[in-house]
Amino acid sequence: MKIIVNEKELKEYFRGLRGLIWGKDQRDEEVETDKEEAVRCSLRKELYAEEFAAFLQENHSDLQRDSFRKVLLRYLHETVELGTDAGSVTGVLDEVGRDYAEIIESGGTRVLIRFTQINYVHAV
Repeated sequence: MKIIVNEKELKEYFRGLRGLIWGKDQRDEEVETDKEEAVRCSLRKELYAEEFAAFLQENHSDLQRDSFRKVLLRYLHETVELGTDAGSVTGVLDEVGRDYAEIIESGGTRVLIRFTQINYVHAV
């Protein structure tokens, strides 16, 4: 894909965007309006709000959880060892939920382990 851009227009665009978000430079000749200041304050509040940080963290952990789930699904109905901080659990991986794995140990005990508690997985 080829994009033809006028360099002067592009610089002006980014200068305006910078001014909108971070405020005008003292070098800028334009007078700052209340409307621009309101937008700038609103953007800063939104970007640095705890709710936005929680949203980003939640979505990031969802991506990690989904990719870890895909790894576990490769071992479904196979004998595996899952390592946790409390020790390892060995058995048949019977179910992979949204955020947990279910293992059936050799004695028939069903063990549910949350993804956040799993350090490693490998086939036995």
